[in-house]
Amino acid sequence: MNAFPWARRPAPSRTVKLSQDTPLYVLSDVHLGDGSRSDAFVGKDKDLLDLLEKVRADGAHLVIAGDIIDFSQAGSFTRVLRAHGDVLRCLSTMAGEGGVTYIWGNHDYDMALYRDLLRWDVCSAVELGEDILLVHGHQLDPYIANNLRESGVATTVHHQIERFLGTWIRLPLEDFYTLAGRLVWWLAWHWTQLVRVVYGVLDSLGFPRKGQEYEAYLRYWIQAQLGNPMDLWPQVARHLEQGRHRVLVCGHSHMPGRMEVMPGRWFVNTGSWTFRSSQYVYWDCEQFEVRDWVSGKSYGDELYKPLIEGRIQGVTFDQWWRHEYRGWLRFRSAERRRRGQDSTPWYLREQAQTPEDPPRGEGDGP
Repeated sequence: MNAFPWARRPAPSRTVKLSQDTPLYVLSDVHLGDGSRSDAFVGKDKDLLDLLEKVRADGAHLVIAGDIIDFSQAGSFTRVLRAHGDVLRCLSTMAGEGGVTYIWGNHDYDMALYRDLLRWDVCSAVELGEDILLVHGHQLDPYIANNLRESGVATTVHHQIERFLGTWIRLPLEDFYTLAGRLVWWLAWHWTQLVRVVYGVLDSLGFPRKGQEYEAYLRYWIQAQLGNPMDLWPQVARHLEQGRHRVLVCGHSHMPGRMEVMPGRWFVNTGSWTFRSSQYVYWDCEQFEVRDWVSGKSYGDELYKPLIEGRIQGVTFDQWWRHEYRGWLRFRSAERRRRGQDSTPWYLREQAQTPEDPPRGEGDGP
């Protein structure tokens, strides 16, 4: 199998229609890898098999909303099959029994693998009735939506660097406070200062576009660090405000939740199965519920409140760096979490100051 996404047959643009009277389990972003230490699924095979058995016992239909396999990490289907064969065999069996609907995502490769070998019904979207839409979510991603090939190559390079170093380089930094991750942020800050000088010269010569594109890209990544992964939220809100669907269900950002965006309009995020997560969505023919299979935790709008309240939207990379970086590759919120202290970032506190003002009384110590 080719090492890069979208290298073979194009993914289908096709919507599957399902009845709202059909009970559904929806999961996404499982990211099955090769079983090595850089596999973000981290060996939850038995847990996933238990959930799949629950789906079968309930007589419900399974919808997988993309990114089931992480080829960028594993490199080949053979490695994934060797590491997670029981899960894939179970999914193939379920496809033969009652069908499995698969919505392709930005990490997916040759659709023939899913359609012909695993026997899934591959599509780009699912509609429940006329007013509920299920997609993977990369369509709402301001960067990946228009750069599938480029982002796929970048993801493959990123995963191979993690494999080589034997460590994680992920967001948010507080959750993956590795030396490599801290070094990447330090390099990003200093690289940005250099790039701004170059683009400033180009701007003065009448070529402002590249500088604007870089700042937009920088905003995209700082939003992910702040709690708006993939900068998905503005596009989600716009879709629900302007579109015909009253409910939008997707994954992609790995941030589970269920919230009423405006009266009668709901957003549901399926979460992921990476690292300590094992989230799924259940549709009981009347409403959606978002839960974690292992912990049993139920998700509402708690992770999305800062986005709904607009606390994150205006924070820039420069502001975040000025408030968080303490020198010697140390970052305030992560260091405070290490010591068991309140690590809530300044922009999420109840009495948050404006982004221009420094936080008071925190000190600059480690």
